[in-house]
Amino acid sequence: MYENSISKASKDAFPNAGQLFRDTFALPDPAPALVVLLKAHPTYNALVNLVCHYTLAAHENPSRANALAAALATVRDSPDAPVTDGDDVQWILAEEIPESHSYGFDSKDKLIVPTNKFLLTSLLSGFSFKYHLGSSPKQYGILWSSFGDIADCQTTEVRVIGACIQLLTSGSIIFPGSEYYAATANEAATKLMATKSKGVVKDSNAIKVLELAISHAETGFKRENDIDNVWEVLFPQT
Repeated sequence: MYENSISKASKDAFPNAGQLFRDTFALPDPAPALVVLLKAHPTYNALVNLVCHYTLAAHENPSRANALAAALATVRDSPDAPVTDGDDVQWILAEEIPESHSYGFDSKDKLIVPTNKFLLTSLLSGFSFKYHLGSSPKQYGILWSSFGDIADCQTTEVRVIGACIQLLTSGSIIFPGSEYYAATANEAATKLMATKSKGVVKDSNAIKVLELAISHAETGFKRENDIDNVWEVLFPQT
């Protein structure tokens, strides 16, 4: 359950950790302060706290999700990032971030609203692909099974738009690893167009997102066509 991830965040890895991480993720550039926190508390649990509070911060303000994910990538690549309980920060993030996504993908939220946990998780998953923060077979499986053409999989409007969010955010990275599900970009475009023709997606802004994803597939998922503002397309009022 998604709540499992939240419960991790509520258990401070060091004194006042929760407040410190919340304050840090509120900064315009959280990366330098995050490195300082991790150097002062080089433990696995501190990184678990970091991932959970990153998720919470992005859910509270999805328009900052890209900047927050970029900050994690900066922390991961920093020469000052500590070895944590014997493991590099990179490897712990690569394990904990996909686990966090797996909780969110279990959400049963059905409405196309900015608080939908499945859609928020899809946004963060897209940025995880973009910045190579971590990925898992579940991320690929959830994405491609959302189009309902895999045995025993049912599609919904939320699942289709969650997939489109990821493909628009980082299709140029996702698609090369998706051969099992779609051999060519044209095949992916066909899946997307078939989903549109079924009328599964009804929300007017969600249809725009689906159409953008179709266009992205039709042009071969080129890197220059990945976009960072898909959330604003889906929810222009936020």
